[in-house]
Amino acid sequence: MNYSFFGTCANDYEQLFSCLDTIIEQTIQPSQIILVNSGEKDIKRFILEKLHKKNIKLLYVKKHLTRVRALNIAIDLLNTTYAFRFDTRTRFSKSYAENSLRVLNDKDLGASIVGGVPEIIDEKNNPESKLCAEIMNRSYIFFYPKHRNKEYSGFCSSIYLGCFKTNLLKEIRFNENEALISEDSLIVNDFLKKGFKAYLSSKIKISYVSRDSLINILKLFNTYGFCRANTILISKKIFISPRHFFAFITLIILLITLSSFSLIVYLPIIVLLINIFGEIVSSHKIDKMHIPIYASLCQLSWILGFLWSLFTIFSKNKSKSNFIY
Repeated sequence: MNYSFFGTCANDYEQLFSCLDTIIEQTIQPSQIILVNSGEKDIKRFILEKLHKKNIKLLYVKKHLTRVRALNIAIDLLNTTYAFRFDTRTRFSKSYAENSLRVLNDKDLGASIVGGVPEIIDEKNNPESKLCAEIMNRSYIFFYPKHRNKEYSGFCSSIYLGCFKTNLLKEIRFNENEALISEDSLIVNDFLKKGFKAYLSSKIKISYVSRDSLINILKLFNTYGFCRANTILISKKIFISPRHFFAFITLIILLITLSSFSLIVYLPIIVLLINIFGEIVSSHKIDKMHIPIYASLCQLSWILGFLWSLFTIFSKNKSKSNFIY
């Protein structure tokens, strides 16, 4: 069962090298690693040093591109039966590929794209970095999606990165609209529309290194909101999953219930109360009530990013890069 890892980077080379270490140490070794480097430095020599004495072929492209374009160039280079996407902040368990291939080849499931729910880990092992990881690990911040539940195994509408059957990935590809981010839910939705199945397995272990500062987490959520609006405007897909529909209905109820002025005053309070409830239910503790506060700030930052995208829809200088820093 031959497979490749493919991905991109943009100046975050230290994170990339740590990710590559976990790829190289897989129990089933990949046939090739495909990297499209859109950053400033040429790092091919350093990667080849890591692959020394490993029977892994490196396909390396150095070109400044938006992320989805870079991903599609990597897809064009694939010549293995299966393709696993990586991100620089990803850390794979040693059995990641082995378990992914097992699930992909389970005829009873019949899945064409599989993956696992990432455990969010801190980057610098200091209080702020740990707090950022705790925030990102809270599924209630994202309205309880299945792809944020580490205990879940089953069919789903979004998968982090994903493990694909290469022939189908070459057919469907990533959406190259410049204003879109390469959202996992968007490509999975394209698979589902064509009748294919996506499956999450709790046995497929994967981690993601969180940003290490609250400012960067807030910027990340702002970018998420900005790009979500772009996704809706360009793809004309308002509800990629039932979760988006329920979130939309909740927002409409709030708008109807509160006047425009009251909404500005009370919306942050309502969001905070919902998050406090989520923290109590999910952790069964009351000793980390500061997390719902930061979670609410992240959600409000997402809303501001979403609204800003709508307000700048006709701007000629609107950002077209879909790398998130």
